[in-house]
Amino acid sequence: MEYLDPKKQRRYRLFLWTGYSLVAIAIAFTCVILLWQAYGYGVKNGKVIQNGMIFLSSQPNPASIYINGVLNAATTNTRLTIPSGVYKFKLTAPGYRPWKHVITVFGGTVIHYDYPLLFPTKLHSINIAKFNGAPEVATQSPGQQYLVVSVPGSFGSFYLYNLTDPTATPTTLSLPAGLLSPAQISQSWQVIGWADDNQHLLLDHIYDGNQEFIELDTQNPNQSINLNRNFNVNPTSVSFNNLKYNQFYFYDSSTQTLSTAIIGNPTPTQIETGVLAYKSYGSNELLFVTQGGAPAGQVKVMLDVSGKDYFVRYMPQATTYLLDMAGYNGNLYAAIADSADSYVYIYLNPNLQIASSTQPAISAFRAIKIVDPTYLSFAPTAQFILAENGNNFAIYDIYGDSAYHYLTTQPLDGPQTHVNWMDGDRLDYVSGGKLMVTDYDDTNHQTLTPALPAYKPFFAPDYHSYFTFSQAANGIVDLNQVSLIAS
Repeated sequence: MEYLDPKKQRRYRLFLWTGYSLVAIAIAFTCVILLWQAYGYGVKNGKVIQNGMIFLSSQPNPASIYINGVLNAATTNTRLTIPSGVYKFKLTAPGYRPWKHVITVFGGTVIHYDYPLLFPTKLHSINIAKFNGAPEVATQSPGQQYLVVSVPGSFGSFYLYNLTDPTATPTTLSLPAGLLSPAQISQSWQVIGWADDNQHLLLDHIYDGNQEFIELDTQNPNQSINLNRNFNVNPTSVSFNNLKYNQFYFYDSSTQTLSTAIIGNPTPTQIETGVLAYKSYGSNELLFVTQGGAPAGQVKVMLDVSGKDYFVRYMPQATTYLLDMAGYNGNLYAAIADSADSYVYIYLNPNLQIASSTQPAISAFRAIKIVDPTYLSFAPTAQFILAENGNNFAIYDIYGDSAYHYLTTQPLDGPQTHVNWMDGDRLDYVSGGKLMVTDYDDTNHQTLTPALPAYKPFFAPDYHSYFTFSQAANGIVDLNQVSLIAS
C-alpha cells in the first residue's frame, strides 16, 4: 500500500507544504499589490509613481474637464486617478464662463472638489417688483425659501416672497396695532436674525433714540411679540438662544449683564456679569469676554459649558471683540479675535479640552494672522473661517488644514462693512455698483449684474437664480431675478 511507504509519505508532505507555501506567497504578493495600489502607487514608463484621486463635481453637470490644457475623456461628476503633482484644471460648458483652479495632487490622498459653479456667459434678468423708495428691511430665511421686504412708506408692513415661485403675488404682513411704541420724531428697523424654523424674524425697532425688540411671525403676523413688554425688560441687544424662536439672550451694556429668557416664563434669568461680548452655540456652550479678573490692559475670554465657566485665554483690550462657534464633521470649533490683535485663534473641541485639562488655559488649535480684524464668520457649512479687515482677508480651511491670505482689488461699496458668504464655498459683495462673487481662496472672480450695496444678494434654494435690488429712474427701486442657467 502506497500510503504506508515512508518515502512516498515524505514526498507527499513535501509537495503539500510546497503548495501551501506557494499559495501563501501568492496571497501575500496580492495583498502587497492591493495595498500598493490603495496608496496610489503604480508604474508608468518603467518608473514607479504614486497617484492621487480627485472627485470632481460641478453645476451645471456635466462639464468638460481640461487638465493642463488637454481635454479629459471624463466629464463631471467623476472620479479621476492621476499622478501626484500640480495641475491646471479648467471646467467648461456651452453658454457658461469657465471655472479654473490649480490643484495640487498628493500621492495616496483623496480630494473632493464638489463646489465648482459655472456662471452663464450672458446673464438674463427679469423684474419681480418695483418699490417707491428703498426698502428698509430685506432679509432671507435660513432655508432660503422666503424673502421679507419692508413696505416703503408703510412702517410695520412687510412683503413675504416665496423664492420658489417669486413671480407670484407676495403676502402682505402687518404687525398688530399697538405692538410698536409710537415714534414722534423718527423710527427705523434693524434686522437681527432668523430662528431656525424659517418662520420667526427678530427685529430691532429704533425710535426717537429708544429701541425695542420685535419678533415677527411671518406665517401668523398677529402672533408677533414685543419682547420688551412681554418680559418687562429694556436690553441693549437680543439674540436667539440655540436659534429657537421661543428662547432668547438679553444683554444690557450699561450693567454688562447677560440673561436668558423663554416665552411662557415672564422672568429672565441672569447668567453672567461683566460681559463685554458673547457668542452662543447650541444650548450648552457660551463664549464671552469679560474684564473681571484680567490683568491691566487685558480681558479674559471665558467658555460657559452647561452653566459652569472656564478660562480660555487673555487678550488685549479692544473696541471690538470677535467670537464665533460652529460644528464641523462632529467637532466643535471656536474662533476668537479682537480689533487690537493681529491673530485669530482657533480652538478644536474647547468644551472637551476643558473637561480633561489640568492646565489654567486651553490650547489653540491654529492661529491665522490678520492685522486688526473687524469681522469674523464661519461659512454656512462651517468648513471655512473668515477674518476680514477692509480688503484684507484671511481664511482657514478646516477640511484641507490650510490658510489663505489675500487683498481684494475691488473695494466694497458703502455702506457694506464686510463680505457675505454666498454659500459654503463662495463670497459675495457689491463693488462699483455690481455684484461680485469669488471662491473662498480668491479665485474665479465673477462680475455680475448691477446691485445696491445696502442689500446683500439673495440666492434661490437651488442656486439656479439670485435676486438683487437695483436703482431705477425717479427714485424707483427694482427687485430683480437673475437666472444662473444658460439659455
